[in-house]
Amino acid sequence: MLKQFFDKLTHKPDPVRMYSAGISDVGRRRKLNEDNFLIDEKLGLFIVADGMGGHDAGEVASKLAIETIFNHIKKMLNEQQEAGPTRFSSVLQDAIEEANNQAHCYNIAKGLTEGRGMGTTVTGFWIDAYHKKAKKQLHAFNVGDSRTYRFADNTLQQLSTDHSHYQLWLDTGREGTAPKHNIIYKAIGPWQRIVAEQQTIKLHKRELFLLCSDGLCDMLSHAEIEAILKENKSRPLNTAAQALIDAANEAGGKDNVTVVLVKPEI
Repeated sequence: MLKQFFDKLTHKPDPVRMYSAGISDVGRRRKLNEDNFLIDEKLGLFIVADGMGGHDAGEVASKLAIETIFNHIKKMLNEQQEAGPTRFSSVLQDAIEEANNQAHCYNIAKGLTEGRGMGTTVTGFWIDAYHKKAKKQLHAFNVGDSRTYRFADNTLQQLSTDHSHYQLWLDTGREGTAPKHNIIYKAIGPWQRIVAEQQTIKLHKRELFLLCSDGLCDMLSHAEIEAILKENKSRPLNTAAQALIDAANEAGGKDNVTVVLVKPEI
């Protein structure tokens, strides 16, 4: 019962405790920060959104997407009476669709054609920590090229899939000239319909999860991010988050950079 799930959020101790930290930085080249992030440990919801550079009101799109997803989930938790094992994925997809509809309607009202206007990527997860019959799970979702990583046993693993033409080029044999890294084919806002990438992951002890905008992973390699997390694994999460931000800026800081770190305690 999702309503029972919500009641437990507000009235009983959390079976899964989270320790988290988030930082967003404008970078060294941009004047406006179009990134936004959400940390809600009580709800178990964590999101990073990167407003699309070069489009109208990217910072509005990223803020709108996060608020819409958050509000939709809270509303569903209050209203729904039943939740099967696949309910989380449908709730998240409905939330993504609602966010997309609001941003897309804004673009249509401005007379913009399909594929144009304000938009944002999103990456995040919702931790199922309260159902008695469910194992403790993380429900990850993403649209675009902001990323979700898992760091465990000193090894960094990318969980999300980049919805970029460059990634498609890699996946289909690398024929022809490589596309630019920042050209994406999925985002919230520019297109009428959108389907989020989703996966469900069982939580284990001593895991760390990283959400970031492409301002981090475009500036730092997989190995560099992994090395920074190794170096800071015994330090507070805000220290590790700041180390990642500083390294991205030292590498050029060409874009806004946002980092959210979450360490579930199960």
